[in-house]
This record gives sequence, structure tokens and C-alpha cells, in this order.
Amino acid sequence: MTGVVTVAVAGPATAAGPGGGGWRPAPSVDGVQVGWLPRGVSLTGAVPTTRIGRDVIVGTFEGGDTRVQLTVQRGTPEATVKDVADAYARYYPGAQVGRVALRGTEAVTLRTGSAGINELTWVEGKPSVVLTVGGQVGGNGPTPPSLLPEADLLRIATSLTVGPAPTPTVWQKLSKPLVGAAFAVGLNSSEAPARVPLAAVENGQRLVGLLEKFRATYPGLSARVTVKQIYFWAPDHASVTFTIAYKYQSQSGSIGSNGQAVFTHGGWKVSEETYRDVLGLASLLGGSRA
Repeated sequence: MTGVVTVAVAGPATAAGPGGGGWRPAPSVDGVQVGWLPRGVSLTGAVPTTRIGRDVIVGTFEGGDTRVQLTVQRGTPEATVKDVADAYARYYPGAQVGRVALRGTEAVTLRTGSAGINELTWVEGKPSVVLTVGGQVGGNGPTPPSLLPEADLLRIATSLTVGPAPTPTVWQKLSKPLVGAAFAVGLNSSEAPARVPLAAVENGQRLVGLLEKFRATYPGLSARVTVKQIYFWAPDHASVTFTIAYKYQSQSGSIGSNGQAVFTHGGWKVSEETYRDVLGLASLLGGSRA
């Protein structure tokens, strides 16, 4: 069993917060800066995924009861607004597709009801970058969510600054193998004392009882993690896509999942939320949830 690998260089640089009078850069998703967001809303994550058959990066911004998503698609350098409208018509045949003037071009609007615009998508730049903005308000309690006001959608879209696709920084290159090592140490099954794998997990010292209960619930469970993709969306946060190969009693197979890595206390660790989610996947094998 290997020990936890921690970063041996200085941690990521952070900008001073507004309370300290310092300047904080505009949040950015795949090289697209966002100049305006509703009050209290900030970037909470970004993840590579696919949408309408294309590879994209989806950034999520949250605050209070408001949620905004910005989708950036760079893999179609010849894309046009007509291509967007045609794709919407194929994938959302029951929706209303329209057009609105935006940023010196036209954006395609998607409406799935009479309440307003679900999202708007447009194309700009050479090579083409396809951008989508959508959002909602509420939905955290018994009240169903409503769409973000159209004026806010347009203001967010107008505030964007589209730059080139970012290239990996020195910090990201140094961090990538360390994130992979943290996921291996933290999530691979072992017979080591609980504190050993939990040293690679955020707030691991508080999770010893959880892991011990899990081991008692699923004795003999074997799990091995393979990290597929690491995407750094902030100096101290990364989205991680991975698979878990498992054996338990007469069952074996693999499960695909995704989670977060965080840089804390001088090293990269599996986020506590991701760790709890992974343990929860074992409920698919039968038995009670740990």
C-alpha cells in the first residue's frame, strides 16, 4: 500500500476576495469569461461531457436559489447558427425554436413551455465556438423551479468574453498525476487501517466511522479505480471522470462515475462529497447503504 502523495511545490495562487479590497478575476469556463452574474452567484464547477452528440464543457454557477449554466463547444470549427437550429429541431421536436438578436449575430432560443426561454445558443469566432446559456430560479424546496428571467439570460450572454481554448498550466501539469494518485489511494479497496486511505480524502479524519461501517456491511468487496479524465476548472478544484472495477460475492463489473478533487491542506484529495457518493454506489450490489 503506497502512502498519500502530496504536492511538494507551493499551492495554487488565489486572488483576494472582495471583502479584502482585492481584485478577483472574472470566472471563466474553457476560455470564456463571464462578466456579469446575478447577485450572489459564482462558479461552482465545470465538467467535460457531451450534449446533442458533441463534446462540450459545462460550467455551473450557483448562489441562493439561482442556478446558471454556460456550455462551451469548441469541436465544431465550421458550425453555424443554422446548424444549431437544425440540431434543436432534431433533439427537441416538441419544443419551440426561435431566434433573437445577440452580440452582433443571432441566437437560437429554446422554449419547452410558455414560461419563457429555457436557453439560448449562438455561434461566434473563427474557428467557431458554440455557446449556450440557461438558468433557473428556485426548486430547492417544495416550490418547482422557474426559468431565469430572459433579461438576465441576455445580460449574462452579452457579458461574455470569448478567448482561445486554454492550454494546461505548469500547476495543472504537476497536479494531474497527484489527483490520480489521490483517487487511487482514497478509493481503491484495501485492508489498511481506515486512516490510511482517508488521508487522501477531504475531511478524511471525520470519516473513519463511515469507512469502518462500510467495510462491515460489504466484507470482501474489492474495488479498483481507473481515472479517465481530469479537468481543472479552478486552481484548487478539478472534475474527475473515472470507472470502478468491482468484485463482491458472485458479482463483478464496472461502474462509470465522476466527482471532484480539491487541493486542501497542502495536497490534492478526493472531495468528501465524491467519497460519500462512491460508497453509496455499493448499494447497487445489495445490502444496506453505509
